[in-house]
Amino acid sequence: MKKSVLTMVALALFSSTAVYAQAVNLQGSSSSDNVTVAASNFPPLVRPLGYAGLEMLRADGTARSGSVDIFGGPVKQVTDNAAANSAEAHYAPFPLIRSIKIAQVWRNDQHNAANVYSVRQITTLPLETWPQFGGLVIGQVKETARGNGVYFGEWSKAVGSPSSGDSTDLNMADASRTVWYAGDNAVASMPTLVAANYDVVGIRQTGVDGNLPHAPNLYSGMLTANYSGGNGSISGSITRGTDAVDFAGTRIFSNGEFSNDSTISGRFYNDAAALAGIYKGAAAADHVAFGGKRL
Repeated sequence: MKKSVLTMVALALFSSTAVYAQAVNLQGSSSSDNVTVAASNFPPLVRPLGYAGLEMLRADGTARSGSVDIFGGPVKQVTDNAAANSAEAHYAPFPLIRSIKIAQVWRNDQHNAANVYSVRQITTLPLETWPQFGGLVIGQVKETARGNGVYFGEWSKAVGSPSSGDSTDLNMADASRTVWYAGDNAVASMPTLVAANYDVVGIRQTGVDGNLPHAPNLYSGMLTANYSGGNGSISGSITRGTDAVDFAGTRIFSNGEFSNDSTISGRFYNDAAALAGIYKGAAAADHVAFGGKRL
């Protein structure tokens, strides 16, 4: 009965007319095709659509969800329903039937560079466009939002029977784990940077061992960028305990992208006021999503 009611409400949502805008230069990428960055078209009642979104592989391994509006979907759901930095169990409801819980949610705002929003899905709908995942963790660079939003994070596939009670297991130990980054206002022509410092954090395996969603164990560090006349580089590292992501050898390109040709890739956003990207380690468990802002 519950599933029937949810399906009817969802179909009503999808019959509504969505209003589409368009990000200035929406760009992003991921460590696997489990997650694809695309202009948002889900959920249909979010106004406006067309900004940074994520398409996710569904549990059957073939179908993909609609492109979920990062800011208007999970970020808003977590912000509205979770107390900051709280270990208590907080849940996001189905928008039009608030008695039905669809996800357990957490948020953390204690780092200067980014807020972190974590979602553990506990209810899905039998509709192809509905996203399915075990866990979704989103870092949002501070002082950015829809239109200039800069995001980075991790995703894991849906589990067969997720707990409807309190659990911090986001399935991030699974081999499906994918790191990603996305932003609405990517740099298209790189401006000159002279010893520009960026406060940067990284996300890896939230919910695994003692890395709790309400107080994630983040990588952190300072990166320095220099760019002029078609040549540039990023130096520095981000660390978590004894583990480090070293940016030595990372080059900046004229279109706002940066890469070290092997493990690190990313982009600058908002006239180089922010950056985001991914580090690909030997296995899915080693990948790190990162982002931060210029000081």
